Amino acid sequence: MVNCSFCERKAVYVNHLNGRAYCKLHFTSYFERRVRRTIRKHRMLGEKEHIVVGVSGGKDSMSLLHILRKLSRKNKNWRLTALLVDEGIKGYRENTIPALKIYAERNMVEYKIVSFKDYLGLTLDEIVSTGREKGLPYLPCSYCGVFRRYVLNKAARELGGTVLATAHNLDDIVQTYLMNVINNSWDKIARLKPVADKGGHEGFVPRIKPFYEVLEKESAIYALVNGLVEPGYHQCPYAEYNIRFTIRKILNDLEEKYPGTKYGLLRSLEKIISLIENAQKTPVKPFGTCKICGEPSSHPICKACMYRFELGLLSPEESLRVKSVVNEHPNLRKLLARF
Repeated sequence: MVNCSFCERKAVYVNHLNGRAYCKLHFTSYFERRVRRTIRKHRMLGEKEHIVVGVSGGKDSMSLLHILRKLSRKNKNWRLTALLVDEGIKGYRENTIPALKIYAERNMVEYKIVSFKDYLGLTLDEIVSTGREKGLPYLPCSYCGVFRRYVLNKAARELGGTVLATAHNLDDIVQTYLMNVINNSWDKIARLKPVADKGGHEGFVPRIKPFYEVLEKESAIYALVNGLVEPGYHQCPYAEYNIRFTIRKILNDLEEKYPGTKYGLLRSLEKIISLIENAQKTPVKPFGTCKICGEPSSHPICKACMYRFELGLLSPEESLRVKSVVNEHPNLRKLLARF
């Protein structure tokens, strides 16, 4: 075992970039300092906020909730509410929900649990099954990502949140960056910023990513040394269907052999975002309003409503409205070709 570089205690983490080892106490200080610096650097929080924290009960989100709770205790003008979305994945989410409940009740943190079933009428398992029966070409993670963002925004707004904090860490960001490079989705790359403002739509709750510059490994260690989660790893059963699963493994192998790979990719992303923004002749188009549900959307029909239409989850009136909007927009007509 290696000793801490700052005291004689046993180290729980070694940073291979600076060569320093950290015991539990000094690692906690190091990690929290980096998160506070990220929040200040990107001006994520104002003097008065109702911070809604998107929590899954896993290591990253529990770490984020813990740090923001500590910060909010020092700022009396900040209110904190934890928000958990239960997607409805049998054998998975029920293993993580107890972590939030125990923590929230022990530390007197407000929390709310909502579900896909509440907002969409089906669990994710039922959505995936329905999609397969209908022959739809989407992977489980496609449904989950779209509907999770949809429900998080609606629920955070209903709670009166002024900002929605998510626990996306550096690993998540660079994985998404590479996925979008592979798909040639440069418009999506331009959105991979640490802060997403209202985009001109009052219905959108601004997003912040306080873990934007910290590694997944670090947030996991922080959760474990602070007793925020039980040892062990609960992986979503649908993860293996996603290209992210493969990219994650490749990046971890590269980081092991060439420390700093992930940080290099993040700096590359930041530079590319700057180049994209400077190259744009007009400002980024603000959010419009989905003509079906009224939620913020960059298209006439939001992705959630497109999926709900294809899955048969809309009312007859809403479905007719979808067809009318699609007929008005030629770029959407390929959707109707399947129905």
